[in-house]
Amino acid sequence: MLSSTDEWVAFDADAATGIVRLRARFTRHAYDRHAHEAYAIGMTEAGSQTFTCRGESHTTRPGAIILFNPTELHDGHATTADGFTYRMLYVDVATVRGILAGEVGDPEPLLDRPLALDSATARLIARAFEMLAPEASALTRDDMLLRLLLRLAQRYGGTSVPTPAGRADHAVLTVRDRLRDAPGDDVSLQDLADLAGLSRFHLTRLFQRRFGLAPSAYLRLLRLEQAKRRLAAGDTPADVAAVLGFVDQAHLTRRFKAAYA
Repeated sequence: MLSSTDEWVAFDADAATGIVRLRARFTRHAYDRHAHEAYAIGMTEAGSQTFTCRGESHTTRPGAIILFNPTELHDGHATTADGFTYRMLYVDVATVRGILAGEVGDPEPLLDRPLALDSATARLIARAFEMLAPEASALTRDDMLLRLLLRLAQRYGGTSVPTPAGRADHAVLTVRDRLRDAPGDDVSLQDLADLAGLSRFHLTRLFQRRFGLAPSAYLRLLRLEQAKRRLAAGDTPADVAAVLGFVDQAHLTRRFKAAYA
């Protein structure tokens, strides 16, 4: 944390994916010109930041999205004395390529602008920031990353998504049954896609069309419903958390309260 009471920084890194989350507020601090080896994807929550990138000056406002390609030089400082608050995700190239491989024409897209006003994408970035916490399951991380990166690749990377050959309903039901049979497993989206014989994007789209939920949301529902039954039967919260794939009892408690108050 910064020592100043009106400036602070909070960040963490996910060991499984290497994704770094940063959320900060600055009033006086100014970034020198620098670059990241990862894709930098973020949004301004409050206030305004001014930065130089691609030879031009850009000024954000609340809800503006910020997109830097790997090794793209930029700086940054508060536009006014009121400062700004923002959040960023740093996703390395290998992770982006691994998520998008087979899903789009170019799995390493070049984003076409550093700043955009796009409320739907801003909401998706904010949601991704929350869902990509280190405690998230592999399926939650994969699902959220795929949704975010596909939107950016299509909207700002000029790449396309192939059309699925068919509904593949049997494959979707097979995936549903796999989740039902072992809701405590930390299964990845790629595991489920391999089982279905579909790409991750097509599986997610067909699953959501069939059940109204993405696979990760469906798995959370299964886990919470089983947790409710096990707790009612007298199992301890610690045992339930361990069996159903929650990080710990506190994680179960937060999820349970959010779902059932």
